[in-house]
Amino acid sequence: MSEEDALRFLAGRFKATQKEVLTGIGDDSAVLELRDKTCLVASTDTLVEGVHFRLETQTPSQLGKKAVCVALSDIGAMGAVPRYLLCSLGCRSAGSMEFIEDLSQGVEDGCREFEVCLVGGNLSESQTVFISMTALGEVSRDNVVLRSGAAEGDDIYVTGTLGDSALGLRILSGGLGVGGCEGFVSRHIEPTPRLEVGRMVAERGVASSMIDVSDGLFRDLEKLTSEHGLGAEVSLADLPLSPGFLSLSGRLSEDAYRLAVSGGEDYELLFTSSAGNRAVVEDVSRLCGVAVSKIGSVTGGGRVKFFDEGGGEIFYDTGGFEHFC
Repeated sequence: MSEEDALRFLAGRFKATQKEVLTGIGDDSAVLELRDKTCLVASTDTLVEGVHFRLETQTPSQLGKKAVCVALSDIGAMGAVPRYLLCSLGCRSAGSMEFIEDLSQGVEDGCREFEVCLVGGNLSESQTVFISMTALGEVSRDNVVLRSGAAEGDDIYVTGTLGDSALGLRILSGGLGVGGCEGFVSRHIEPTPRLEVGRMVAERGVASSMIDVSDGLFRDLEKLTSEHGLGAEVSLADLPLSPGFLSLSGRLSEDAYRLAVSGGEDYELLFTSSAGNRAVVEDVSRLCGVAVSKIGSVTGGGRVKFFDEGGGEIFYDTGGFEHFC
């Protein structure tokens, strides 16, 4: 059973029937209409030791802040403003108070930076450390951006740069010395949720669909398109790559473009928009001080395709990160 199979089963099993549930299982966040077109946006995310992190390569404080950033990224992908967090933490009893104190410092730093408040949660003893964050935000019903709105001919955009987090993970895993590579390691340990960009493209009505890039560009772009019978064409030459990415990935004998499209945990925003909105998207990029790159277009075919500089199609044998595989 794949992760997608499990999600489809759960979405069918727990299909919401209440009229106030605008979006349930299957998007970055659930959207519940409360009153006067104000919507509650809710999402939860879990980081598990040995799956998402190793305590040998990051401090509890860094883990706490990353948990905040990952949770808030889903709220930003809906065009919403995050407000509150709930945290469930499982940790080993030995040294637990020191661990909790250090981790709580990172959570506090994240809350302060992104102006959210931790309002509750749960503590449990566990031999495998985990931290689960539930994020709550708000957005006007008119500004909600779902995964499902892409249309044939739409432009495809992504914020920031791709592949840095995956390269940082390779470095932490021992493929390269950390010296001179701190920027890539930082992108993996402390990602930046693109909250302002998400809110602004939603308020200006230019994003037809949006998702945060957590499982890799290839896989997350499929979520925006293939479920609705659409496809995408992406130019590898247009992928935003940070300085030094090509050189460092080459030292690891990695296909740089493959790493950029399938590495995951970038937590950049991937969104679609009609061609007539290009000037508005450029304006949003300028106002937010965040690069927003056009990387391709939505097509009528049911497959995501990548093309090299010469126009030849490049085939990848991976769809990014997936649980249960």
